[in-house]
Amino acid sequence: MLTQIYYNIRMTLRSTGVVIWCFAFPLIMATIFMTMFAGMQSNQSTHTIKLGVVEDTGWQDATGLRTLLEELAYPSDAEDEVPLLALTGYADRAAAEAGVRAGAVDTALVIDANGTEHLLVAPSDAGSTDQAIVQTILDRYLQGEELAGALAKHDPAARANAEARAALAENLSGEQAATAELSVLREPPSELSRFYYALLGYSCIMCSTIAQTLIDRTRIAATPEGSRRQVGALSPARQLAAALVASWLIVMTSMMLAVAYFYVVAGISFGGRVWLTPVACGACALVSCALGAFVGALPGTQAGVKDALITIATLALSLPAGLFGTPALEVANWLSQHMPLAQLLNPAVQATEAMLSLTFYDSLAPFASACGALLAIAALLGAGALIFMRRQRYVCA
Repeated sequence: MLTQIYYNIRMTLRSTGVVIWCFAFPLIMATIFMTMFAGMQSNQSTHTIKLGVVEDTGWQDATGLRTLLEELAYPSDAEDEVPLLALTGYADRAAAEAGVRAGAVDTALVIDANGTEHLLVAPSDAGSTDQAIVQTILDRYLQGEELAGALAKHDPAARANAEARAALAENLSGEQAATAELSVLREPPSELSRFYYALLGYSCIMCSTIAQTLIDRTRIAATPEGSRRQVGALSPARQLAAALVASWLIVMTSMMLAVAYFYVVAGISFGGRVWLTPVACGACALVSCALGAFVGALPGTQAGVKDALITIATLALSLPAGLFGTPALEVANWLSQHMPLAQLLNPAVQATEAMLSLTFYDSLAPFASACGALLAIAALLGAGALIFMRRQRYVCA
């Protein structure tokens, strides 16, 4: 059987289509990503945050906070400076909520009758970077207000001293007044990494054509070569096993080559856990082989139709993984929120999630969950392929 595995590998690698789509295409796409996103960092762009404010009595009474936000929106020290904030006034809270939901502003500020600040955010856009910046500004202001109030209570005469006020202002604006920065992620979030990882999911599905082709070459009536092999010395079960092992080795090599290119050339760190990527690649290769076996075992289906099915599956399953630009990412986010089961059963999505989990989470539980989902998908597809392969009748001419 080892000879058959070697023969399958050698025969497959002679195919120009396999070399281009399974080995060269991920590297070409990664190079295109590097060229398109050169010098860009998705979370470090200078732009203006749209902040809505309810201009009622609470806003007018909050003199200090209002002055701070207006200074950030209309800086006077540099005419060419891009303002951090763009303020949009609303008559009441209902109008502000409508503006947030419509996307007219990133977030909105409401100050109630007690002087308490409230931020309004859209449920579909909660936790964005712009909202975090506004929240940091408010936290810093409230921190300074609390410290100034405590100082005035402890030493009322200090507020009348110009030097004391200057020292307080310097301390509040200095780094020593800042709170410690904590991150719940191993690395700063980046959409660029998601594109690379979605490309691995795409490659996983596309490479299933390898198993499909090798399965066809072992089944009677599927191809002339398959009919000849069935009367050979090697049993059909061993021929099938040799085809699956050969396809797994080829797909595994293809994905590891892509991972190495991402790590060395594109600078994708995988969260410092690149040593765990072979586990994810191995699970992805199993799914690829199982999908190829499932399509290859479909009874009464021509080889051209099977190739078309794999191409359609590749495109359809890669879209929810977020490969095809920002609109695809929005579709992927919507599906994750409203149809999580569909994402759970999508091997391209789970391949992406496995790599994202390695990069951004301290715990390995999400990574293990994604790999487990890949193995479950492979088992389901493999069971379906086994059912199609059993007890089929053929008419001999």
